[in-house]
Amino acid sequence: MSLDKINAMSSEEIIAKAAGLLEFGCDRTPVIEKWKKVNEEREFQPNPIAAVGALNNADLNKALLALLRTETDKVFTGLCIAAKAVNADVKIICIPKDEEVLAKEISEKAEQYGINVELGIVNVRATRGGAYHHFETLIALAEIMEDAYEPGTYMAVCRDGKTGDIKKISYGTKVSDVIGDSEGIRAFALGNKLYAPENIDMAIEENTNISNGVITVFSDKCCMVHEACEITESYRKASCGKCTFCREGLIQISAMLKDITEGHGEKEYTAIIQELAEAMSFSTQCSIGETGAQFALDSVNMFADEYSEHIKKKKCKNNVCSAFSSIYIDPIACVGCGDCMDECPKEAIEGKPGYIHMIDEYECDKCGKCIPVCEEEAIIITTGRVPKLPTRLVKVGKFKKH
Repeated sequence: MSLDKINAMSSEEIIAKAAGLLEFGCDRTPVIEKWKKVNEEREFQPNPIAAVGALNNADLNKALLALLRTETDKVFTGLCIAAKAVNADVKIICIPKDEEVLAKEISEKAEQYGINVELGIVNVRATRGGAYHHFETLIALAEIMEDAYEPGTYMAVCRDGKTGDIKKISYGTKVSDVIGDSEGIRAFALGNKLYAPENIDMAIEENTNISNGVITVFSDKCCMVHEACEITESYRKASCGKCTFCREGLIQISAMLKDITEGHGEKEYTAIIQELAEAMSFSTQCSIGETGAQFALDSVNMFADEYSEHIKKKKCKNNVCSAFSSIYIDPIACVGCGDCMDECPKEAIEGKPGYIHMIDEYECDKCGKCIPVCEEEAIIITTGRVPKLPTRLVKVGKFKKH
């Protein structure tokens, strides 16, 4: 739809055609309700009324940023439609601060649409009182005005830390059909919301909150406490720090999860994590605070036994949390080849050709990079007792355990 056609429409016509559309991302509010609120409260706002298009601040994966690259005109058209609906004073596209190249690529076209391109997370204080829309919502608006919208949502699947391509799926599609092979799954997450494997056949409907558009699959080799620690820490780093509950909540939850994975967890930690996470969901101003602790909360509720093992038994059953494991070289199996020494990034392995190698436990960070290079499978990681090991270099075949 051209700018001339958009300008020829009244805000009432736009609102009527957009009826029934829900905002994509974390906020599943009906779009026209957001516009109605902007129009009703505009006289009380000190800021210029802005129409803002962006990912949710909590979309750290940035998978849906692909929509801005591939559907640039639709995103810009949708933003102009939203701006007309609320009679906005300014139109803004926000993209992550490390996407300078993308910003340059779209800046010339954005200027043609009268859109300002800004780097960084959405500043909800500076644009308070405006209309915020996800890129996916803007694409839907552009298609609705052309009577070309097909209900559905864009999604990608993340396995083993690798996110696949974004694809549009129809509402009613089962999660199992989207992810494919479901063997060995411990859990899966829609955005930051964690689900048990028995929910794998749930249907993705219009009101399903997928937030960042990513289904993350966690295999039975994962440690869910470790995953919660990594995810929460990433949100702590992304937080601008201006909301007290977001800043302090993420700092405290991240610190407690780190303590648990390092063997210093206290039994009251899980209750504190639950309390903080629940409070953050309604006490912060953007999606980082609202959803940043959701995964930690769900993991505590769904994997209480795993948290208990870490805290009480000082055990990580999948040997992911290195604080609970020991790594050593079996003196009987070692052939003194030196391959492990070449691979160790910390130079924590001592040895020479023909001599049994030894790992310095104070230098070793248990990264495990040495394990796959040992053809003799002599490097062992265990949560159990470590056998008697040599304390000095001994020739291969000469060490006696007793």
